[in-house]
Amino acid sequence: MTTYLIIMTAFCLYSAGASWMLQVVCYPTYLLVGEKEFVPFHISFGRRLLVAVIPMSLTCLALIAFVFIGTAPIPAWVTWVMGGCGAVILLTTIFLEVPKHLRLDKEGKSDALIHGLVRDNLPRTMAWTLASILAVYSLSLVVA
Repeated sequence: MTTYLIIMTAFCLYSAGASWMLQVVCYPTYLLVGEKEFVPFHISFGRRLLVAVIPMSLTCLALIAFVFIGTAPIPAWVTWVMGGCGAVILLTTIFLEVPKHLRLDKEGKSDALIHGLVRDNLPRTMAWTLASILAVYSLSLVVA
């Protein structure tokens, strides 16, 4: 259990950092790319993001699973909030962010879609941040 929590905490912190990078740097930078260059840029960037997307997706599943495998020193509300964070991240990714990325790949640059990416990534960023804080808190309870 401790090993699971250590690994999950490390990946939560990694994912929170990646999400903040998307929020503050990557998505706003899309606005600087020219219209003709945008689709190849966006497709190439999306392929490179797999290095973050795969671990982030697995971490969401780990957060949800943690609801069912949390241990006694960790309050139930903490595991439920962490699981909720994982669910919020997965749902906003699937239903809000992915469709925007697919439209950008197909239709090209759209300032409205890019601003939508930034806006709709904020709940994910907040959820990753909260999950990371609670994961560190949980780890401190287990190790103490």
